[in-house]
Amino acid sequence: MTVLILSCGTRCKLVRFFQETLRGRTEGGRVIAADASPWAPALYEADAYYLVPPISDPGYPERILEICRKEGVNALLPLLEDELELMAENRELFERQGITVLVSGAETVALCRDKYRFFRHLTAHGIPVLPTCVSLEAFWEARAAGEMDFPVFVKPVNGCGSVGVSRVENDALLRALWESSPEPLLIQQFAQGEEIGADIYVDLISHRPVAVFTKKKVRMRAGETEKSVSFRDPALFSLICRTADVLALRGPADMDLFRIGGAYYVSEVNPRFGGGYPHAWHCGVNFPALILRNLTGIGNPEAVGDYEEGLCMMKYSDETVRRL
Repeated sequence: MTVLILSCGTRCKLVRFFQETLRGRTEGGRVIAADASPWAPALYEADAYYLVPPISDPGYPERILEICRKEGVNALLPLLEDELELMAENRELFERQGITVLVSGAETVALCRDKYRFFRHLTAHGIPVLPTCVSLEAFWEARAAGEMDFPVFVKPVNGCGSVGVSRVENDALLRALWESSPEPLLIQQFAQGEEIGADIYVDLISHRPVAVFTKKKVRMRAGETEKSVSFRDPALFSLICRTADVLALRGPADMDLFRIGGAYYVSEVNPRFGGGYPHAWHCGVNFPALILRNLTGIGNPEAVGDYEEGLCMMKYSDETVRRL
């Protein structure tokens, strides 16, 4: 079994997790990594690596297909938001060659990327979400009605991570950001509550969530969870599974939620491995093993919440030194 991880960047741990899982299989396997930059340290963790053109290059999908044919790749795992859309849209190109693309459908990826469509879709299906609007007029109306108020988050409609996100406390700053932004923005109610992260695996065969890991976020850095504590709540698991079904998620996904006054609200969903996934791994929630079972045509039994709570993750920096 050979897995190709795309836009691997700094995801060294993820490469190692797949390698460790593959080594535990009788038939073994390999992890190949690809990135557009030679400065991506995860390249050098893999069993083989390739430097590839930027995702914006028109020949990018064909270049990835060439690597797949050369290395006998069984599955592709994209990690970058722009690449999720590209791989989902080109799924058939790879699946004609027997290569599984480990990403949700193109419509699901687009829905999760467009934060206002995401808000409207979940609202229409009765999923609790943070109040959101896409115009100053709509915000002022919601504020007058007592439905929203400062502080709020202003963020790009199609943004990712924490890029371009600002906390806003007054009308003057809100208007200034709105008028100066080169891209469409939305306004989301600032959540004054506890931030929760969830790592989810939706089985590729049953299309049901079979693993859900949740953690209380203690500290964030550059949009990723740096310190967190595992916990379990059946009501939260139920909401997460319902949301995964409404969005038609497939494979690995990362969900952000808030707990406010005892109730949970969905904030965002990224249909890919989240940066905080190592916490789930160290608590025994092995997504690579679930993926490899699916790739051999075997469904996974449901094990939602099957981990120990009260375990803390504390990330720290590391480095790779090599001659390029």
